[in-house]
Amino acid sequence: MILVFALVVGIVAVPYMFFIFFGSNTTKKIHAKFKEEASKNDLSFAQSEKWNGRQIAIDTTKNVLLYGQIIQEKLIFEYLDLTQFSQVNILEDLKTKRIDGKVSTTLEHLALTLTPQGTGTPVTLNFYDSLFDASQNFEQKRAQQWKNTIAQQLHIKSAHHVAA
Repeated sequence: MILVFALVVGIVAVPYMFFIFFGSNTTKKIHAKFKEEASKNDLSFAQSEKWNGRQIAIDTTKNVLLYGQIIQEKLIFEYLDLTQFSQVNILEDLKTKRIDGKVSTTLEHLALTLTPQGTGTPVTLNFYDSLFDASQNFEQKRAQQWKNTIAQQLHIKSAHHVAA
């Protein structure tokens, strides 16, 4: 019986441990390309975060935000000069369903939207999409933290602009 138990635990635990220790190639790929893109643009990040095939970082000295995401096996970068934007907002798509008499709300899509100064098209940075992401991993908290960080940087930028 002990042998059967050890075998079952081994069958379940070994792949899990392999994934944890050797990680996903996607995460390593985006991180390597992200570092390459940062060094190419001479960026030094004050804050950076990676999750689910995405990475975001901010250079507070140069007032630049770099966002990378893998879409259909292709790495897409957004290089944003924050001096060109006036505000940042969270775009959240929630669906409410009634299951067995109980109301349940699920997150379908979560993004940050940066509004340019004057005219221009807003830029959307995807933080979660239920069609592509298998599970949620504190995306709402992450989006709120990055909204605050970017808003603070936009506020600092506008204070320097007014003082000049």
